[in-house]
Amino acid sequence: MPYNAKTDWTAETPVMETDINRWERGIADAHAAIAQLSADTSNLKTRVNTLESTLPDGFTHNNFNDDLSTIDSIIVIRGYYNEAQSRLEV
Repeated sequence: MPYNAKTDWTAETPVMETDINRWERGIADAHAAIAQLSADTSNLKTRVNTLESTLPDGFTHNNFNDDLSTIDSIIVIRGYYNEAQSRLEV
């Protein structure tokens, strides 16, 4: 159940049992949501680490080097010239 905030409190507004129960339910629901998000984040971290460990040189250093001497034709759909490294990165 979504938390329904009461934002029109005044100094004369009485605090009832239903108000306190609503607060407690909101706090409990928030903690449950945080626990689920923490579990999901941990699971995703494990999955990404597993994926990265299966790639050569890790995910961020997965290099493919070729001088293209045996290629008759090639279509580059994405890439740029890296001036600092003097190479085409596709």
